[in-house]
Amino acid sequence: MGNATNPTKNAYYAAIRREMAKFRIFLPIASLAVLVLAGCSRAMIGGAAQEGTIEFAMAFPELDPNGLMADMLPEKAVLSFNHDHQSMDLSAGMGVFKSSMVINTPAQVVDYHMSVMGKSLVAAFKRRDMVALNKTEAPLAVVYTAARDTIAGLPCKQAYLVYDKLGSPEAEVWYTEELDQENPNWYGPYSEIPGVLMRYEVVQNNIRMRLEATKVTLGPVDPAIFQKRPEHQEVSPEVLYGQLDEVLGAFTN
Repeated sequence: MGNATNPTKNAYYAAIRREMAKFRIFLPIASLAVLVLAGCSRAMIGGAAQEGTIEFAMAFPELDPNGLMADMLPEKAVLSFNHDHQSMDLSAGMGVFKSSMVINTPAQVVDYHMSVMGKSLVAAFKRRDMVALNKTEAPLAVVYTAARDTIAGLPCKQAYLVYDKLGSPEAEVWYTEELDQENPNWYGPYSEIPGVLMRYEVVQNNIRMRLEATKVTLGPVDPAIFQKRPEHQEVSPEVLYGQLDEVLGAFTN
């Protein structure tokens, strides 16, 4: 009796074997789908992206939008990047004024280009020169919050920088860590922030600018954009800063 065949039990085991066979067929298909989706996800959010461009909308919260010079203000800036370099380019006054900051992270140098009324200048700014340009002190503390947002399709984190002055007690920034950039903010007022800035404010030449990313495009960038522009006359940081102050002063007077 112990060796007798049990039709019910045999049918039960046969059903299990059939389901397991289906599972073995389904498993590699499911695994492939997961890999494909993961690859698409990384491509879409730029988790491993080393090259691309970010377009920023620009606003000037402290300037009169109906002022005489309002139409001359830039509306957009474009940040091009690869793993070790960045180039922030903007144009104002229908191309009358152009600036380009070419950031070389390994060399810790910013080639600051300025073109206005046919005059083209460039100066090599070191970290100390950038501190003078931005006129910002080191923050007392950086507070990383749990707040999250999606900006231009990328997941972003929020942080506050706390300062020891009444005029500007804190600054809010939003940044993403989905782009492959090492120490991307070393040259600016937010050098402590570990990711690429996506929504922030900065003051240069007494003009407060608000930038927010609106479009991210991942893909190869022409390496020439990270080179010093040959048609620009080389000057000292002090000379270039004086020219910037003269040009941008027209917007605040």
